[in-house]
Amino acid sequence: MSGLRERLRRLQSVPQPDPSPIQNPAPGFSVAERLRRLDPLRHRAANPCTPCEQDVAAELGAEIVAPGVLLLERRHPLRRRHGRFRAADAPASMPALFPSPSTGAAGWAFIDTETSGLAGGTGTWAFVCGIGRFAGDDLLLRQWLLTRLDAEPVLLSLFADCLNGVDLLISYNGKSFDLPLLMTRFRLAGLHCPLEPLSHLDLLHPVRRAFATRWPNCRLASVEQRLLGVQRGDDLPGAEAPAAWLDWLRRGDAGRLAAVLRHNRLDLLSLAVLLPALAQVEHDPAAYHADLGTLARYRLRRGDAAGALTLLCKARPLLAPAERLLLAELYRRQDDWDRALALWEPLAQQGDPVALEALAKFYEHRSVDLRRALALVRQLPPGPARKRRTQRLCRKLRIERMQ
Repeated sequence: MSGLRERLRRLQSVPQPDPSPIQNPAPGFSVAERLRRLDPLRHRAANPCTPCEQDVAAELGAEIVAPGVLLLERRHPLRRRHGRFRAADAPASMPALFPSPSTGAAGWAFIDTETSGLAGGTGTWAFVCGIGRFAGDDLLLRQWLLTRLDAEPVLLSLFADCLNGVDLLISYNGKSFDLPLLMTRFRLAGLHCPLEPLSHLDLLHPVRRAFATRWPNCRLASVEQRLLGVQRGDDLPGAEAPAAWLDWLRRGDAGRLAAVLRHNRLDLLSLAVLLPALAQVEHDPAAYHADLGTLARYRLRRGDAAGALTLLCKARPLLAPAERLLLAELYRRQDDWDRALALWEPLAQQGDPVALEALAKFYEHRSVDLRRALALVRQLPPGPARKRRTQRLCRKLRIERMQ
């Protein structure tokens, strides 16, 4: 114990240097300079363009449009197939999905981003912004790549300029992710956001209507495999894009940036051909094993009862019980009782409570066959509704006997 005390005494007696005060930047330093010193990753040397940027631009076939921003342009002929479909057929397909803006296809922009994470919010960067627009006989694909964090305002300004003349954005899950993220980045950069006044068609929603109950998921990769017939081969998974970009920021390793840009380009192409694909699904959903009931109900919500009826009639042999009930209800609204009865009766024989109740109402109010109505009501599941109907029918039968 005495040995331990002696060692502690010696350590305490060693002269300690005075703690150095925190060196605040001189009062003359600007806020930007203070931030640069605090965050060297974000504020890398601001020389016009570094040799590394020049090398990666040459490797990617891109142009340095501003220090820290690369632009890659590619053209895809509209008549060239991407999977089973062609972008050339997109304009004629739009009315089935969305009221076409007055400018037509020239005013559309397919947009997709690659981001530093999936959480969104102020800490997530859109380091690749991709836009596809119709240009003559081609789909012109433009991709801006952020190679320095301090160049983000320039990238966003260039992206905004490319939206001149656009009145409809087309995305995949853009309403929930891409657009809110881009709006946040514009706000943080102190720039006017050109996205807010534009109409927006998020193709995830028609895909979900048609296939959410049919497929394990509705990710774009599933759409490509199950509907578009697109095989990407050695494509870089989107989840690996953030790591590829961080490799460049931290170590100057651009090895996977080309794969990130290719992935983004294929996403844009898939958006363009998804329009004609979904139009075909709308036209003949049974051929694509789509959810007929959900599609019919969507048409009803839009006020297109005739379209819902046509859809269900065309696929009548394939209809599930819930879809047959919906078709019967549409016939009832048209006073086409014979067709409605032909659908309700087999379902009622199987004990379907909706069909039993519909038939009971028919025989009580239309056919006025109270005994048959009561027999049907007694097959309904026990509960207050059955009890009320039974009591009412029994009263009516007593009155009928008294007359």
